[in-house]
Amino acid sequence: MVKNKNIKGKVLRAVLLLIVVACLLAGGTFLFFKYNSVRKAVVLATTREQQTFTELYFENHLILPEKITLFKENNFKFTIHNLENEDMEYPYEVYIDTDGKKQIIGTDSVLIEDNGYKTVSVDFTITAPIPGSRVVVNLIDKNEQISFWITMEEEAEE
Repeated sequence: MVKNKNIKGKVLRAVLLLIVVACLLAGGTFLFFKYNSVRKAVVLATTREQQTFTELYFENHLILPEKITLFKENNFKFTIHNLENEDMEYPYEVYIDTDGKKQIIGTDSVLIEDNGYKTVSVDFTITAPIPGSRVVVNLIDKNEQISFWITMEEEAEE
């Protein structure tokens, strides 16, 4: 007799649990179809979207040129890392921005395979005095930029 009561109690608990789960599923389904915001939240929570982006950064960022001497060649390197999930062509420009005026150092384009890197070396020489200015690398199609500041080296007084 006791064994039968235990079995009946377990069956009753299982049936009640099944009813509760069914009610929760029915309520969730109702909310899913009734409210657009609930549907969007469920889709966002259960869908994995691949992110695409491009990394742009300076190589050896701690040793970028700061003080520029007239007629002396300066250089730096920047790297583009393609994480766009496809091969990409990256047109870019490098320029000096002095109070909103652009002085183009160079323009070019590089093809980079998906998940590939390309490091570009830039050499430039200043031939006229300039106040403090920014050297800018601009990925034209991505509207993505990095920059650093330069100033003129003070001439030694005689």
